[in-house]
Amino acid sequence: QPTYDAPPTAQTLRNAVPRRGLNRRIVRMIKALFVFALVVGLLSLIYNFFALKEQMQGIKQILNTGNKGVIQTAMEDTAQASIVVVGGGLAGLAAAIEALQQTQGTKADVVMVEKEPRTGGNSAKASSGINGAWTDTQKVQGITDSTEAFENDTLRSGRGLSNGTLVKRLTQESAQSVAWLQSHFSLDLDIIAQLGGHSAARTHRRPDTADGRPQPVGWGIVSTLAARLSDQPRFRLVSEAQVVELIKDTRTSTSGVEGVVYKTIDGKLHRLRASAVVLATGGFAGDGGAANGLLHKFTPQLASLPSTNGKFATGDGVKLGMAIGADLVGMEHVQVHPTGFVSPADPTAPTKFLAAEALRGAGGLLLNGKGERFVNELDTRDNVTDAINAACSSTSTRAGYPDADANGPAAFLVLSQAAADAFGHGALGFYEKMRLINRATGISGLAAAMRVPLATLSKTLFSHDDVRSSGSVDEFGKKTFPQPALNADQTSLYFWAVVTPSIHYTMGGLRFDEKARVLQAGNQSPIPGLFAAGEVTGGLHGANRLAGNSLLECVVFGREAGRQAALTALKTINEGKL
Repeated sequence: QPTYDAPPTAQTLRNAVPRRGLNRRIVRMIKALFVFALVVGLLSLIYNFFALKEQMQGIKQILNTGNKGVIQTAMEDTAQASIVVVGGGLAGLAAAIEALQQTQGTKADVVMVEKEPRTGGNSAKASSGINGAWTDTQKVQGITDSTEAFENDTLRSGRGLSNGTLVKRLTQESAQSVAWLQSHFSLDLDIIAQLGGHSAARTHRRPDTADGRPQPVGWGIVSTLAARLSDQPRFRLVSEAQVVELIKDTRTSTSGVEGVVYKTIDGKLHRLRASAVVLATGGFAGDGGAANGLLHKFTPQLASLPSTNGKFATGDGVKLGMAIGADLVGMEHVQVHPTGFVSPADPTAPTKFLAAEALRGAGGLLLNGKGERFVNELDTRDNVTDAINAACSSTSTRAGYPDADANGPAAFLVLSQAAADAFGHGALGFYEKMRLINRATGISGLAAAMRVPLATLSKTLFSHDDVRSSGSVDEFGKKTFPQPALNADQTSLYFWAVVTPSIHYTMGGLRFDEKARVLQAGNQSPIPGLFAAGEVTGGLHGANRLAGNSLLECVVFGREAGRQAALTALKTINEGKL
């Protein structure tokens, strides 16, 4: 029979392993666990540090933008939206608001792509106002006007090159556009002025506040509309993102647009498909420094002039449209504004702060370097610019500051106390703080400050007021004299500045129709899914834009682009394609 060993006892097992070896193994295990815990804790601290740093950078970026909800996380490469609006100036904001209004009760959404940190564009810089013919505000103030007169003024300013259908729509919807801003957004557009080229006072702007602070009309409008959009759940704003391509629908013969490709600040590309795209990117009056820019291509003779535009105005939408075969019109027509401020601190700066046309609309006069008038200050912008170039270009006739030559044609802009009161001291004080407008006491003080002969200056201002009192037309064809040029007493203040012609607006751009549809080159049929509004378009203003029509076209055709984009998106939703 086989034999079996008895099972080991507990005592036998204790005797089999030395006590000292067991203790050493336990100590080593404890040390290893301690080191491991220390490393894990250190890595956690490092991770939390960088996560917190990233959060703080994000918060700082949001605070720096000045807009609620503009910082968005990067979108997926194949993201989807109902409507994409490219550009956040007034045209884009009006398009987005109208599109949301027209799609209430649906799942349609609007994504705005803006390449700057904040919305506003050049619309935020507009200072003279928005036109409206036969508005309620005009009626209250006893101003007689008509859409027919407004239409004629606009066509005359365009030198016969304006699209009559577009002009008719612009002028006929002008009163309701002003009312839309007043009633829907509580914007006080109660100051009305007659500006250059207008046959009646119809350019509406905002008054100073009760405590004398200025309310710039452009900034007031765009900031109010942007605030309204920021609270909309179906709206998203992607800032610091530039659209670099329009996505074409290659599945059908119509070759419409079905989205955009945009590049974010980190250099990444994102595809965003949509039922409709609205281009509201503005003009190209800010790309004068670019050798391959549109100014150099179409108007090289103007490319070296200073500009009132921001450097972001590089014609992005025009280039996007060109790339897919959109038609262009009027690219050779670039508006040079007669009055860009010359700063004594930097007289040759390539970017000028605009001297609002409302300064002349309030009664400001233009004088050459000798103290003489040479133009009807309320003529159209192109005529006033031509007059400055002709009368204020030589060393003896060019206005300027001591040791601060504008290095080009320049004129004096002079306002009496009455003209300054009519313009508003809030905005005037803003210019003064920027050292763009100066004060002088009495006519002798004005002559000394501008370094012109007192006798010549006195004769100039007296002659102006004589014609004004007689109710006749002066030698320059001026028949509207808003305010006297001379002050009532010798101790009252005059206000003066030096101004120079500066590139301000581009009349040319994408050819479009009265439904804001972008047209194809060749057959000029609408490109499906692509709409445009604002300075990115061409054909409305012809050879010269009338003062105050820029903000107006942004509202009229921005809203129309939003309506048409909404109809396109709703059709897609109803067909179950979105």
